Amino acid sequence: MAVIEHLDLTDNHFVLKYQADQKMVNHFHAHKGMEFMYIYEGKGHLMLDSRMYEFNSGQLIVFQPFQLHRIQQDNSSDYIRSYVVFEPSLFDTYLAPFPVLRSFFQHLWKDQLSKQIFELSEEHPLVLLYKELHERCAKVPSNTLAEEYGLFFVRFLCLLRTIWAEYDSTDGASIRSLNHAERIMDWIEAHYQEPFSIHELAKEVHLSHKHISALFKQKTGGTITDYLMAKRLNQACLLLKTSSKTISEICLESGFANLSYFCQFFKKRMSITPYQYRKQYLDL
Repeated sequence: MAVIEHLDLTDNHFVLKYQADQKMVNHFHAHKGMEFMYIYEGKGHLMLDSRMYEFNSGQLIVFQPFQLHRIQQDNSSDYIRSYVVFEPSLFDTYLAPFPVLRSFFQHLWKDQLSKQIFELSEEHPLVLLYKELHERCAKVPSNTLAEEYGLFFVRFLCLLRTIWAEYDSTDGASIRSLNHAERIMDWIEAHYQEPFSIHELAKEVHLSHKHISALFKQKTGGTITDYLMAKRLNQACLLLKTSSKTISEICLESGFANLSYFCQFFKKRMSITPYQYRKQYLDL
């Protein structure tokens, strides 16, 4: 299954989960909002923008809106994390008095990021902000929550900008060669708008078409079709939100050859039609 997750951002356009320990969504997916997640306990593998990483305790992970990813938790360990998800276009207004901080936030929001995983101890001031916000939200009236979220947001960004500067000042790691699964995801990123041909893909990565299917499933936990359809759905959601193109144009530009199938597939995965999905953002 491939979905754009429905997190309720309606009331204050912000979601906080503090030290959540439920199992992760184990399929290719994306969020409509921006997400900052800190892992207290746990390890596994993260697929993010067609790259594969190991994740461990003591890491902060930054997810941009509509960024396709999949988290595979190692079931031999507990998995505890805190995260915030929010609609960036609305919280951007909090930064109007702070042009340098606003520029940094817009970089996080819209630019290609060279790094999205950071090592931080549980006692780092940025990590402690999750606990502070959790405790504040339990004490203040509901009609003041938006202000609490805004104050958290500004302080969080100030601390993250300092961390970012420290990483930018260090020498970058040497460029590693891509593994076969990453090369397959790269090929799909370049060709998702076209009719899919596993033979063309096999030719590109120099493997048999039978072998690449088994290899991709072994490395990622999902099928090539899962990833392809997740990419197409993800692109459709992004275009519905950010462009004025017609539903038919978005259907074709997202790699769906048939409008009727696109609408059926979209509603099955998202529980609403493409038109209703777009209307949510027009209303917002």
